[in-house]
Amino acid sequence: MITSQKAPLHRFVPLGVFLLLGLSSVACVNIANRGDGFNVAKNYELKSGKQLDGDQVIVAYDVDLQPGSSVNGDLTLTGNQVTFGGEVTGDAVIVADQLTIGDEVHVTGDMVICADSLTQSDTARIEGEFKKECGSSRRVSVSHLIESGWDSWRGSLFFRMSTAVIGSLLLAALSALVTAAIPRPLARMVEGVHQAPISVSGMGFVTILMVIGMTMIYIVSLQLILPVILLPVVMLGWLAVGLLSLFGWIALAGPLGRFVLRLLHVGKQPPMVAAAVGGLTLGLGLRIWSVFWLTAWIGLAVTVIVASIGLGAVILTRIGTRPYPTPVDRRRLAVQDSAD
Repeated sequence: MITSQKAPLHRFVPLGVFLLLGLSSVACVNIANRGDGFNVAKNYELKSGKQLDGDQVIVAYDVDLQPGSSVNGDLTLTGNQVTFGGEVTGDAVIVADQLTIGDEVHVTGDMVICADSLTQSDTARIEGEFKKECGSSRRVSVSHLIESGWDSWRGSLFFRMSTAVIGSLLLAALSALVTAAIPRPLARMVEGVHQAPISVSGMGFVTILMVIGMTMIYIVSLQLILPVILLPVVMLGWLAVGLLSLFGWIALAGPLGRFVLRLLHVGKQPPMVAAAVGGLTLGLGLRIWSVFWLTAWIGLAVTVIVASIGLGAVILTRIGTRPYPTPVDRRRLAVQDSAD
């Protein structure tokens, strides 16, 4: 008798996870060094006669755009010491500690600068509007400059799709590694979500509201003397919320991955594999909405919901060091349920 054999799909899942980790490593290297139109380096130099096509974002300690170099598109520069001597056929936004604008500079669009020290040649040509920000209130102007550079860059559909995919790959890889390193704390967080989902979500949402409240207070205090004092508090608050929420997402990646594997009719897999699949699914589910502007609000809403659940689980379990609800709370709930 001839029996049909199905392909052993579960054997290919671990291979896919290792491939996923490899792709994530390559993505990290590319992000850290250079992407298409995005450059991050210790020192950056665009030599004379060289031309860059498309919008460019350059972040480096020292930036030197030599005379005779050109950028065919919008340009955003951020650095400590920036020497700008080339041509830009678009808008230019420059944030620097020391900025030198050379004799042969030619900007066909607007130019916005924020610099502590500015040396500008009289022969530099700027056809559009020339704006010197950070003059009276640097705290406010820096945010405007960042928004200006981002507005000119975020128009690329390829960039938005690439960041969504790469971010999902990184979350998948991180979920797999953390699950392999500390599985027990993550299990306590998931158990807390399962036992008390409303309490966990409520705690996370209230925490996010508290940080948003601190941020609003900081914005109002920009007109007072307090911004310098409140800024570290606001930054630390958002950093803590971000890290703890990420930890909570990693905890949720495991059960989500197991659910996805069951839908795909894949047999039981190691926790590391399930976490990688769940992390990839969660990352795409959160970020794919931002690819199109009309659906960006959906991604924001989903992110807030998931962040509230994950953050609440991390806080109430004390980063997974104790169960929630506690055994006493569980007995009390069981008594109430039996009485009802």
